Amino acid sequence: MDKEEFRRRRAAIKAKSDKLWGDIEKHRTEEKRVIDVLHNAESILEKLDMTFEERTSLSKTDVSILMLATALQLVRIYCLPKFQEKYLDENRLEHNDKIIKDMEREEIENYKEKHKKWESKKSEKGYRSWQEIAFTIKVPYDATRHSGEGFHDRNMHGGQHRVKTLGHDPILGWVFGVANIISDTITICPEYKIGEKKFRIPYVESYNVDMGSNFCWKEQTPTWNIFKNSFESIGEDKHRLYAALFAQGLHLASDKYTKLGLPVPLRYNPFTAIISLLSILDNNYKTLYLFGGRKGALSQAEKNVHATFSNIRLVGRYVGYYPKNVESQIILAMYKSSPSVVLLGDGIPGKVTWPYNNRNRFASSTFVYYRDIINIFAKRSKRVSDKTFEKGNEIWIEILHNPLKIFLIFPYMKYKLLLLMYKLKNK
Repeated sequence: MDKEEFRRRRAAIKAKSDKLWGDIEKHRTEEKRVIDVLHNAESILEKLDMTFEERTSLSKTDVSILMLATALQLVRIYCLPKFQEKYLDENRLEHNDKIIKDMEREEIENYKEKHKKWESKKSEKGYRSWQEIAFTIKVPYDATRHSGEGFHDRNMHGGQHRVKTLGHDPILGWVFGVANIISDTITICPEYKIGEKKFRIPYVESYNVDMGSNFCWKEQTPTWNIFKNSFESIGEDKHRLYAALFAQGLHLASDKYTKLGLPVPLRYNPFTAIISLLSILDNNYKTLYLFGGRKGALSQAEKNVHATFSNIRLVGRYVGYYPKNVESQIILAMYKSSPSVVLLGDGIPGKVTWPYNNRNRFASSTFVYYRDIINIFAKRSKRVSDKTFEKGNEIWIEILHNPLKIFLIFPYMKYKLLLLMYKLKNK
């Protein structure tokens, strides 16, 4: 054995020895830490309890705000019914009644006279002018032709279109309805059949509408596209936005006293809706990707979903709270697996906007975001019960999780105060 070979072997033995002693030192340090924890377990637990109590207890300010909110809620419950307008069912009119049509024509004539100085700009991209928007009584989300079997199989005929279209929603209509009017589209919340029952799920579809003599559905279009086109049209002429707001208000006002009335604002229990969606995937042997949550919760959620919905094929999962540099790999994995649905939980940057921000990097998957869903599936969090949700009390659970949300009472009370003043003004 020459000198160089001897030195090489000695260096290798020394490296192994150093690694061994390093591992022994790590184990010794860890054993010491565990022994210290065991010996001081009682004092550590007491300290944790004290810290938790100190950080979660209600201060005088918290109690004052809570009492104020309760008092304002009681005032609302007592006062608001005294100013609410009552309208008997027997006084309601048909949707095409002459009284309603005359009212619409009168409002349109007043609007035309008030804004006769506005110039009309011809669109370079085929959008309707503000006059065509404001002076056309029909709105695109009233279209029902070509929505049934043999075309899009959405059955929007009769009174169905008011329930399913977001343009008729008294709240969401001011966003989706206005965008539909500007872009000549219809946006719906479709139903999916599970067995003999049909369920509405938190998913929307949009279709182009022929506003000519045919007044019918045309091809499907991405929902984000209706907002893109609306912004383009408004960019050409801002008066189109004002005209669309007028048309939306006029249409809701005309529907208000008809026999069908306006639908109850769209509101769904997210957990119940997701279970309905997973049942659809299970019945049709579709694929699912779980995204979000901590490692342990995600692993347990995957097992529980597979045990409950055995026909769903889980094509991938990835934890939330991930480093930014791995996001491109996650998106690539989703693109390659092309799941039917991606279920997003906590720990996703941008939360509900994450799919939209990356929309050009995916195929045809449907994305559903619900912050607590991974922890609920892992049985680490409790879901909001249907009874609590139906009563509208889920906000109190949110406040318990994040006490700062109590301050949402102020914009809410501002809205209620403005509503009360409006009622008093019109008495």
